[in-house]
Amino acid sequence: MTSKLIQSATHMPPDSNQTVRKFSLGDITANTILVVLFVVIVVPFIWSAIASFQTPLDFVSGKGFLPSEWTLTNYEKVFTDIPMTRMIFNGLFIAGTASIGGVFASAIAAFCLAKVSFKGRALYLSIVILTMMIPPAVLLIPFYTIMYALSLIDTPWALILPHLTGSAFAIFFLRQHMLTIPHELHDAAIMDGCSIASIFFRIYLPLVKGPMSVLIIINFMLHWNDLLGPLIYLNSVEQMTPTAGLSFFRGQFATEYPVLLAGSLVCIVPTTIVFLLFNRQIRHGLLITGLK
Repeated sequence: MTSKLIQSATHMPPDSNQTVRKFSLGDITANTILVVLFVVIVVPFIWSAIASFQTPLDFVSGKGFLPSEWTLTNYEKVFTDIPMTRMIFNGLFIAGTASIGGVFASAIAAFCLAKVSFKGRALYLSIVILTMMIPPAVLLIPFYTIMYALSLIDTPWALILPHLTGSAFAIFFLRQHMLTIPHELHDAAIMDGCSIASIFFRIYLPLVKGPMSVLIIINFMLHWNDLLGPLIYLNSVEQMTPTAGLSFFRGQFATEYPVLLAGSLVCIVPTTIVFLLFNRQIRHGLLITGLK
């Protein structure tokens, strides 16, 4: 009897809570790809951060991954050789104004194309979608001619005004979101005597705050990292943005790469802070958009 109990105990099925998960070939492949992508993305950033503390001699020699002498001279040069503090404020003003103003204008256009009935609405929507196929480089000369005629060259407004009319992608993105909002809200507001402007500001604008916040943050990062626009429209050093200011460290015969890497890390700080502060709004806006 005792031997039968022992045999039955040894052949008891394992507890469900103690089961070992078996990884399939697909799981192993996916994890391997993620590790490779992590290494490809993170390792250059770590190398840039370490190289920004190297002396020019250590960087050129390439004897080791870690510098023989850690120095902050490169970061000092970033703020002493060029007016980096002024450039950072210029970049924040240009990126913030262009992003907020452009997305707000796009929201107005999206509301008109989604909820306001007028003749030729489908044609206007088709034209907006077609403009998404125009390369931005094609518009550089026309925009430069307009800004020159308005005497706005070498001012921040040369980079801001072209974006205050909104963008085709933002208009289409917000319009698709507004189409999911029940039209009964629009009809009820009209019956209560609300104007079109009141309907937009009181009903639709609060309901699209999530997608608008996502667009503002994405546009802010795009404007902050813009290099071609400042190099074309801005001439003086005092009006430059940080990304354009880094070009001053590239010499004709030599380039101070440790200083250039230090300046690049300084330029990353504002966008990183914006992303960390508004990370919840980004995830919330993308979640709402995905559910819709």
